[in-house]
Amino acid sequence: MMGQPKRHVSILINAVSIIVIALLTTLLPAYSLLIFFVFYMFVLFIVYRFTMKTGKMPPPSELGTPLYKESNAMKVAVSDPGLNKDLGQQFKFLMVTIAISILAIFLYSLYNGLAGVELVSLLLTVTGSRLLSNFLNYVTMYAFIFVILYSLRWAVTRKMTYVNLIIPYSFAVYRKGIVINNKNFIALDHNLCLIFNKQRRFIELLDPRSKSSRIRLYTETPTTLYERLVEVGFNECKA
Repeated sequence: MMGQPKRHVSILINAVSIIVIALLTTLLPAYSLLIFFVFYMFVLFIVYRFTMKTGKMPPPSELGTPLYKESNAMKVAVSDPGLNKDLGQQFKFLMVTIAISILAIFLYSLYNGLAGVELVSLLLTVTGSRLLSNFLNYVTMYAFIFVILYSLRWAVTRKMTYVNLIIPYSFAVYRKGIVINNKNFIALDHNLCLIFNKQRRFIELLDPRSKSSRIRLYTETPTTLYERLVEVGFNECKA
C-alpha cells in the first residue's frame, strides 16, 4: 500500500503530538527544545511510515513459486540516463524539508522571546495556575509552529514536482503480490496501477489517487515483467 495518510489521520497524529509535547515540556521545561526536536522528527517518521506502509510478508508456502524474479535491478538502474534527473528532484525536495525543519528551531526561539512571556502572564491571570498556564502556552506555541511548517510544506509541494521514488535492488512477482528487497510485501491492490517505460527498462507502481510515492522496478526484460504484472491483476494507469 502506498500513498499519504488520510487527512483525518494526519490531523489526529498532529493533535496528539502537540498535546504530548506540551505536557512533557511543562513537566520538563529544561529540556523543552530537545523534546520539541525529538517529537518533530517523530511526526515526520510516522508520516513517512504511513506513506511507505507495506503488508506483512506471507510465509513462503503461501507465496508459491515466483512468476518473475529480478536480482540485478540496481545494475539496470545505473544504466538509466534519466535516473539522475529524477533523483535530483527528490534531493531538492529533501533539502527544502531540512530547511523547513531548521526553521522550526528559529520559530521556537522567536515565539519564546516575544509572545510566550506575555501569553503566560495573561493565562496566569485567568487560570491562577502556573502549571496550567505553561501547558496552555506550550499547546499554543506548538500549534502555531506546526501550522506554519505544514503550510510551508504544502506550498512547496504545490510549486515543486515531488515523487518519493523507491528503487528496490531486487524483487519477485507472485500471484498474491510483489516482494521487494526480500523483506517488503506489496499485496495485489486494485487501487495500484503501473506505468510501463520500455525504453528506460522499468515499470512503476503507484496509487493514482496521490501519486506521491512510486516503486520503480528496473529489469533486463521489462516486457516480460509487464506481462506478469498484468497477469496477476495490475492495470496500466489511465492518462
